[in-house]
Amino acid sequence: MLRAIVFRRFSGALVFALVAASPLLAQQPPLSLCLVQTKPDAATQYNPSAGAWAIELDKLLSTQRLRSGAPLQITVLAASVEKDIQPEVRRLQCPYVVKLSYQGSLSPVWRYAKDAYGDSLLFSLSNGPSEKIIAQGASPIRLIHGQDRPPPSPLVSEPVPCAAVTQQIMKSLNKLP
Repeated sequence: MLRAIVFRRFSGALVFALVAASPLLAQQPPLSLCLVQTKPDAATQYNPSAGAWAIELDKLLSTQRLRSGAPLQITVLAASVEKDIQPEVRRLQCPYVVKLSYQGSLSPVWRYAKDAYGDSLLFSLSNGPSEKIIAQGASPIRLIHGQDRPPPSPLVSEPVPCAAVTQQIMKSLNKLP
């Protein structure tokens, strides 16, 4: 009789321990990636140094989880010209890289039309070591009506292009093995 009671208590404690530990065992390791905003030339300086688009995208991506439940571990690099990005990616051993670039419109249409688009926020997702492009995308940018053309920034555009780019990046990251 005493043996049965001890066995039941031990079995109950074991089941409780397994149930309590199961969320810890099921946690996925974070997916690491580096995020960098490209600069048009070496002389261009951004404040903050990572670039406003990269900072905004980092805020949006850092709250996301992959379908598997894995969080994202994001390293934001200082904005760089294209040729300087890969050495830094190698140094930091970034498994994946998201590059952002702002493409301004060549047309002055933004000044005259309320719903004028023309500028874009472009992204590419690549494998860090191989530099193979996994996905590319873009979001149009409409500057807030009535403003003179300001420096590119998420604070002076609508709708928030980083939100659309975040969705595109998450869709691509969820397809990774």
